[in-house]
Amino acid sequence: MARSLAIAAYLASLGSPEQPRHLTQQPPRPAGTIIWARCSNPDQLTAVETLERKLSEDGDPIFMLVTLRDWTPEHAKRAVPEPNGKENIRIFLDHWQPALAVWVKGDLDPILLTEMRAMKIPTILVDATADGLDHIAGTWVPGAMRSLLSQFEAVLALDNQTADRLIRAGTPAEAVLVTGPMEDCAPTLPCDDTERGALADAIGTRPLWLAASTQLDECEQLCEAHRFASRRAHRLLLIVVPKYAVMATTIAENLRGHGFTVALRSKEKQPSDITQIYVVDTEEELGLWYRIAPITYLGGSLEGGGCRDPFEATALGSAVLYGPHVAPFQSHAARLNAAGASRLLRSGDDLGPAVEGLLAADKTAELAHAAWDVTSRGANVTNRIAAFIQLRLEELVP
Repeated sequence: MARSLAIAAYLASLGSPEQPRHLTQQPPRPAGTIIWARCSNPDQLTAVETLERKLSEDGDPIFMLVTLRDWTPEHAKRAVPEPNGKENIRIFLDHWQPALAVWVKGDLDPILLTEMRAMKIPTILVDATADGLDHIAGTWVPGAMRSLLSQFEAVLALDNQTADRLIRAGTPAEAVLVTGPMEDCAPTLPCDDTERGALADAIGTRPLWLAASTQLDECEQLCEAHRFASRRAHRLLLIVVPKYAVMATTIAENLRGHGFTVALRSKEKQPSDITQIYVVDTEEELGLWYRIAPITYLGGSLEGGGCRDPFEATALGSAVLYGPHVAPFQSHAARLNAAGASRLLRSGDDLGPAVEGLLAADKTAELAHAAWDVTSRGANVTNRIAAFIQLRLEELVP
């Protein structure tokens, strides 16, 4: 009773909480288990999508309902607007009937949390920070903060300092765990292991590098880079995977025009000893080439036009090189750069020297290991959260 009175008094101190926006028409509720992920800003969406993917890898499909506090139409394919006002929140919860809620970061909303408590929705707080604590703690209502924080079954804090603040503010110490940030990671691209083994045998000890998702206007840069790096390793092999398979023949002809011996994968299943550039004109094989190539250049990143997610390559052990145009994967590139786990190219002139510098196995291994550490660190946190949710759902869902 003390908790509910503290919250009621706090809500009253806010003035009028009932100024709801019109509740957006909700999509039909899918059958099965729904987890509500409440995000406070768009930067959290990709990490939540990674969590949903992890939860759906084993067992029955789980639908992640994502809401965004500051929603705009550009987010329509990834999230729905957060309900505002008691009546809208109740309608929203009645419609979706989530089995569990994941509250991402701090900025605690007393009205929303109170309605979730009333609906008896188990809730965990991930990426917990001290955001919003001062605002609530600064009110005249005693016990409000403790009441809100005790609602969470688990509080996964970003660091020890945050954990200490949350415990002092009223979170039960046994509910707090320091995990670090829940970071997004790219899905692991598939690979035919039999094909991989055959290609590895055919290539043997030849050094090689990969240009992934190459665009038509990059041929000259690739040729110059390959010619430069080949001065150090004359048997160097370049694998080119065009952005679209239909580009492959044109790219191959262009590369031949620069004096290289070029083979198309559709004509030759494996590169021969005399092949200098091997152009892959078959679909959905990047997972195979990331595993084979120790060095990957992300096509499209030097001049723009869209590139692949660098985490796709680093998760499979390939060291990555890319230019300044890495949208929409700027956050992934920034994490790799901060850890010294990638090579940023300022211009096309940097590509050849960068490839040459990584031909030494120890240099490539050092970069790839650092990149894998960045990629796996966020994945480990997400795996721990997914495991907790799965265990809790076994108790909640018949």
